[in-house]
Amino acid sequence: MHPCQSVAAGGRDGIIAGMMRRWSTHLLLVLFLAACGSLRGAHTITLTVDGETREILTQSTTVRGLLEEESITLDRDDQVRPAEPTLLEDGMTIRVTRVDIRVETEEREIPYDRRTVHDTSIPAGESQLLEAGINGLREVTFRVTVEDGVEVEKHIIREVTLQEPRTEVILVGAQQEQRPTPITGTIAYVAHQNAWLIQRTSSNQRRLTHTGDLDGRVFSLSSDGTHLLYSRAPTETGESAPLNTMWVVDGSAANPEPVRLDVDGVLWAAWDPACEVLNDGSRCRIAYTTGAPTDGNPGWRAENDLWVARPRPSTGDLIGKRQVLQPDRAGSYSWWGTTYAWSPDGRDLAYASPDEVGVVRAYDGWERPLFRFAPYRTYAPWVWTPTVGWSPEGAYIVTTLHGPSPARGEPEDSPVFDVWALSADGAITAELSSEAGMWAWPTFAPRTGLIAFGRARSPYASQTSSYDLHVMDRDGSDRRQVFPSAEEMGFEYPEMAWSPIGDQIVTVYQENLYLIDVGEPDPGVHQMTVAGGTTNVEWQPGTWDAGFGVDAHDSGSDTDTRPEEGTPGDEASEIATPDAPSPAEYTDEKFGPEIHPPHEEATPHNDAIPGEDASGGDSTSTPDVDVGDGEETPEPHDWHGDDSWHPRPD
Repeated sequence: MHPCQSVAAGGRDGIIAGMMRRWSTHLLLVLFLAACGSLRGAHTITLTVDGETREILTQSTTVRGLLEEESITLDRDDQVRPAEPTLLEDGMTIRVTRVDIRVETEEREIPYDRRTVHDTSIPAGESQLLEAGINGLREVTFRVTVEDGVEVEKHIIREVTLQEPRTEVILVGAQQEQRPTPITGTIAYVAHQNAWLIQRTSSNQRRLTHTGDLDGRVFSLSSDGTHLLYSRAPTETGESAPLNTMWVVDGSAANPEPVRLDVDGVLWAAWDPACEVLNDGSRCRIAYTTGAPTDGNPGWRAENDLWVARPRPSTGDLIGKRQVLQPDRAGSYSWWGTTYAWSPDGRDLAYASPDEVGVVRAYDGWERPLFRFAPYRTYAPWVWTPTVGWSPEGAYIVTTLHGPSPARGEPEDSPVFDVWALSADGAITAELSSEAGMWAWPTFAPRTGLIAFGRARSPYASQTSSYDLHVMDRDGSDRRQVFPSAEEMGFEYPEMAWSPIGDQIVTVYQENLYLIDVGEPDPGVHQMTVAGGTTNVEWQPGTWDAGFGVDAHDSGSDTDTRPEEGTPGDEASEIATPDAPSPAEYTDEKFGPEIHPPHEEATPHNDAIPGEDASGGDSTSTPDVDVGDGEETPEPHDWHGDDSWHPRPD
């Protein structure tokens, strides 16, 4: 090889090698500079998630980017601090908290309450468990918050009572020593579904029936205290069996024998208060309304008719029977029936239906509606109907009316029931006591004009509430509670009757009779019976016997509770009650002659009926009619003609 060639070749290789070294140096310099630039934008972050803490070198610029870079997913309840949009800074600490929100349900006991009740049927110093307490049960729903497996919050979001607790009731004896209590007139009552009478003293009690099947629909004592009108459950069976049967018994007889009257299926009946009963041919009328048995609840369908007749107690015949009101089945609640009450003079009857109170004339059926109201919707197979009672002079009717709802809602669902007085001529209406309750059952005293009524302890739940017995003046003033005390159990419903002179009330309390002296500033209370099972009670002024002799004993009891001769109880029976009427004083007032149709035109309806926007009226006059005291009494259509009837308003 030529030396020059060799030198030339070696020089070329050197040149190439030098150039490569220079390029490598430049490349390394570029890579170094690039690496330095990259490290300059990185952040060192401390991340805590799922119980683990670690340091991370990241090029991400936000918290969200870092989480995405580390494949960390979040649900909607998880929490990140700082928030995801936050820009990263070198040395920052990020914490991811796993949050679990769930709903839990558990059952908890509701402790029962304890209540002590003073009971006059238990001897003083003794106590008795009336009702054992039972804990209730409620379902409680919680919202529970758990952070990283640790519960941090627990809130109640709903409570539902599965079982109400039952209060433990302990009766504490408050019974005082029982002594015979003197009374005026005659008291009739039902005990263990048998009829009983009391005269002279509370210990002078006599059983009138022994069948044990009085159904309580009809229970009316004649004003002379002699004859009891009552109804019994039927003894017949099958499709032809009546709803019930009606009977009369002469309580003044030495050995009274009940007599079945010639009418069945009676929903209401009562003696005319202005007459006197005779066994051989009664001058005393009864009024009654009928119904027929049906399948299903409630077991009957009312006819809404009205009849007047004179029963003959010796045979059971109904003399001069005539129909005052024709059957009327119109209206949604007509199947339940209508109740009535005789006026003191026997000319009229007050009536009460589920949506109306008014007056019907006894001899021709002419009606005057006094007040209309929304019927109460019970959501059950029964219908609420008010009671009606007359003032002593017959000018006013006291009743309970279904009032408007205190809040917005359907009128039929209102829980309000008020005591009202309505004048029989329709001119005056007055509310006497508001929110008394559906079982207030107000009634006038015979002479004083006081009004006794029940008042619900829970007026907006009066269907199931217990009641207290109140007395007020006839204008609603001077209202006061007379029985029981606040510490004692209330009435289930106030079944009661006034004494003939209006200074005492006999009432059914805890299935026994109690006598209350309402004329005293501090009303005295006397327990009259102890055998229980008492329901209906009537009190009339008539008295016909000095005592019942060997038949006198406590109703339902197997022991004779008569006071022995010469005991203080026997002396007490001879004490005269102040202002007590003598037979001569009330004979004309209570046992007046048979009422004849008046010889004047009928009073027309009022132009407006309280409780109703619409007005209505009828001024049909009644022609002169003369009805004698004989056996036959003309039917109403014979008096006026069919076109003169005034049917009950729809």
